[in-house]
Amino acid sequence: MLQSYPVLNDTTSLLENALAPWQTAITKGNHAFESQSFYLARDQYHSALYLVGNLIEYFTHQYDSQLQEEALAHCCPAFVVAAHNLADCYLALSEPHKACEQLINVHLSLTQLCDHANPQIAMTAMRHSLKTRAELIRFINSHEAHTTLVSWATQVLDAPHSTTHFH
Repeated sequence: MLQSYPVLNDTTSLLENALAPWQTAITKGNHAFESQSFYLARDQYHSALYLVGNLIEYFTHQYDSQLQEEALAHCCPAFVVAAHNLADCYLALSEPHKACEQLINVHLSLTQLCDHANPQIAMTAMRHSLKTRAELIRFINSHEAHTTLVSWATQVLDAPHSTTHFH
């Protein structure tokens, strides 16, 4: 559960403090991945994804639009990094179905955020959903033998909601 953050003098300090646990988890996950401790890396990346997902939820419901915009400008890329690292970890563990699921989930989450009432947040989400879209396309191209996964990922990319924001 998210804790209330103390009032700080500037938004940058607030965001650095809020994202510090995410950074720690990502760093630990990266070290574990590099040493081929894939289960430990998976757990760290999963923690990072959970942490930043909660931050996105928290900041999207703030009344201060400038805080929302700045926070999501930092949280969206962190969300993408955590999800993509987790997907890479699942691939290293020979679990392409879980990798595909992660890529789809992050893409759908960002696509939903594209509908945010604040146009700046919607644009930030759109920019990052283009990255998740590209990653899904790379997944499809490199896992053609997994026809069920390719079909699933293709359906997500072809769904009207995931394409309306890219015209």
